Amino acid sequence: MSKSLKHVVIVGGGSAGWITAGSIAARHNSKSEQGIKVTLIESPDVSSVGVGEGTWPTMRNTLKKMGVSETDFMRQCDVSFKQGSKFVKWVTGTEEDFYFHPFVLPQGYFDVDLFKYWQQEPKGKSFSDAVCFQVPMCKQGLAPKLITSPEYAAVANYGYHLNAGKFAEFLQAHCTQKLGVHYICDHVESVNSAENGDITSLITKHHGDIFGDLFVDCSGSSSLLIGKHYQVPFISKKDILFIDTALAAQVPYEEDDDAIASHTISTAQDAGWIWDIGLPSRRGVGHVYSSKHSSQAEAEDALRAYLKTSIGDKSEGLAFKKIDINPGFREKFWVNNCVAVGMSSGFLEPLEASALVMIELAATTISEQLPANRA
Repeated sequence: MSKSLKHVVIVGGGSAGWITAGSIAARHNSKSEQGIKVTLIESPDVSSVGVGEGTWPTMRNTLKKMGVSETDFMRQCDVSFKQGSKFVKWVTGTEEDFYFHPFVLPQGYFDVDLFKYWQQEPKGKSFSDAVCFQVPMCKQGLAPKLITSPEYAAVANYGYHLNAGKFAEFLQAHCTQKLGVHYICDHVESVNSAENGDITSLITKHHGDIFGDLFVDCSGSSSLLIGKHYQVPFISKKDILFIDTALAAQVPYEEDDDAIASHTISTAQDAGWIWDIGLPSRRGVGHVYSSKHSSQAEAEDALRAYLKTSIGDKSEGLAFKKIDINPGFREKFWVNNCVAVGMSSGFLEPLEASALVMIELAATTISEQLPANRA
């Protein structure tokens, strides 16, 4: 019980695995002999979903703490700025029906109740338009900072849109080359347990036993450790979160110099909503919907109709990737010496781009409050 925690083993790569590995390795000096050793085991058969993803502004601090160059990150991961979200046609369905959720807080937000003053204004101006300078920046396609601004500094608060597959590859290179994370590409076939139920080691197909003190389950929806090994029940929320399916597409721009929206666009549909994320090289667009209230054919028709307004008949030739969503979460995230991060612990709904920020918060908490020993 008093044995020092010296080795963290992470199962699964992707954004969850590599953000967790980088957060722990950077804080606990994994590249040093005296630091905490971090090993990440990733199956060679798991592929990325491959759609554009949005972050919260918290990602800037997460990457900065890892020692990531923002310039390298933006160049290598197809990154664009995200200054908030635009919600379209959620009330009346007309062209005038939209509002922005910007990342900049109004001046004096914590000191003055601006709402009552906004109510006294003539009708027609949204609250965000009235109290925040970021909305006109988004409408005019302006950036939240200058090319001369220091890395991670901001004129207006911002997060990122990024290519999730390239992001995982970028973090893998950074963590292994600069932070001392040990990488094993192999299948985890079974688990060895101690008498008290702790995991002592993972048995891999080609690398034998991998021993560790703390095991982090980042194996996604397969949930190898917290779900399959510890049999922690999954609590489904399908009764209140109807969204259970997504169709995703990678959409080319019409022209090389087309404007890139610096906000996520979320457009309501009959049985769900469509996300539209602008990357420098393409758009990541998808329709999230309830299969109880829409057939796949109807969902595809709605997505093609949406895309037709921007790319015309090219929408007919696009292939859609179907993604199943099981909204819910594990009854417990931490059992014995195993903690789940990312989709292995659960997933709810992508509307507020909360998946990555939940990973960031979990990884930060683990790294900041890493137990000294098993006791």
